[in-house]
Amino acid sequence: MPSLGSHLARARQAAARLALPEVDADRGAFYLGATAPDIRVITRLDRAVTHFFDLKDFGDQDGVARMFEANPALATPAGLDAATTAFVAGYLTHLVLDETYIGQVYRPSFGARSPRSEDPKANVLDRALQYEMDRRDREDEAAMAEVRAAIEATVPVRGIPFIADEHLAQWLTVSADVAGQAADYSRFRRMMMRHLEGAGYDAATIDTLCEAPDALIREAFGVVSEERIERFWRDATDRMEARVRSYLR
Repeated sequence: MPSLGSHLARARQAAARLALPEVDADRGAFYLGATAPDIRVITRLDRAVTHFFDLKDFGDQDGVARMFEANPALATPAGLDAATTAFVAGYLTHLVLDETYIGQVYRPSFGARSPRSEDPKANVLDRALQYEMDRRDREDEAAMAEVRAAIEATVPVRGIPFIADEHLAQWLTVSADVAGQAADYSRFRRMMMRHLEGAGYDAATIDTLCEAPDALIREAFGVVSEERIERFWRDATDRMEARVRSYLR
């Protein structure tokens, strides 16, 4: 699924397109919501707890609908304060972006029912693709600095039923740090190591691949073309915008 830099950059684009007062009232809370489903980095809980989506279920799923069914107090902005409303709107962008990626990129190209389902390199290529997508999204340094400043200026919301207040407070710091990461390959080894080891690469090959990521990235784009990724981004942005607008209007 898209990395956190992409979630932040694309949430910012969606906010600009939406131009809604509920989002603009607290952009920091909106951006925090856009990263919060991945808070399991801190909580160590199962992904489904915050994504409302079961990766093992190949039927139709709607994480936003499931979240609101399980947490009806969040389902309408009425009764929520401005920060919580913006946070939930941002949260929707994450769920929609992940689900669009799963359906349009991961499952058909790298997943259990894809032509590469038996290839141990499948997840390696998927992660390399995600890294490069994220790196490119970070190239607009002014935009990412704006996102980081907004996150640092907000106060973490409280009372989200499925996220402990103290975890969300910690996550604000994590999200601000993520927004400030450079558009380079300095984190490539850390992101890829577990997947490369799982695919059976020896230490020397891992060193070579991590020191020169271009080879893996080119191979990943050989599986999923640049044009296809652009179509994915357009569709995902349209879906995020529509879902947030529906929630707020």
